[in-house]
Amino acid sequence: MRYAMIAACSVLSLVAVLGAVVVGGPAPALLAVAMSVLIGFGWPAATGIAARHRHNVIISAAGTVAALLVQFLPGQQLVWLPAVLGVALMSVFAAELVRGEGAEHRLESTIASTAGVLAAVSSSGWIALGDDYRTTGAEPSQLVLVGLLLAAVVALVGGRLIAAAPADSPRRGVLVLGVTPVAFLGVAAVFAARVLGPVVA
Repeated sequence: MRYAMIAACSVLSLVAVLGAVVVGGPAPALLAVAMSVLIGFGWPAATGIAARHRHNVIISAAGTVAALLVQFLPGQQLVWLPAVLGVALMSVFAAELVRGEGAEHRLESTIASTAGVLAAVSSSGWIALGDDYRTTGAEPSQLVLVGLLLAAVVALVGGRLIAAAPADSPRRGVLVLGVTPVAFLGVAAVFAARVLGPVVA
């Protein structure tokens, strides 16, 4: 049942982001922010991060700031993402340092939170893909090819996440495992579309 829920979440998330790309306007940005908040509050629960509340805020804020920058600075697209990642990762390290020496699972929490930050920030790539789609006037077939390619990657990444999930994950943790691979591939989707564009054309 848990695996079916995660798979369904992944499929619905991928369909939703591709639909948002086609619709345009604020839809991709709203979806990226929603994914960031979901990851922010679900990923720490799914991975068993200690000091969960600090990491909830860091992950959610990083993804939201990245989405707003990509949305309101379309000419620069993904230029600011490394800076957002840098600040967020320093915040992750600081959040673990303040727990004090000898705190349990500091390394594991740092690694898991870093993965959550990467996924949340990467979700803003779907906004950039929407900008590219409208600017270049790409064919719908290009978007279909990108979707199929990413669906295959999501299946692989999602399978790994399912295997890594604690058996007693809370429901929000289980749901986020379906959304996270799709968010993670936001930036990859932009480059995949740019590579496939000339092929389809």
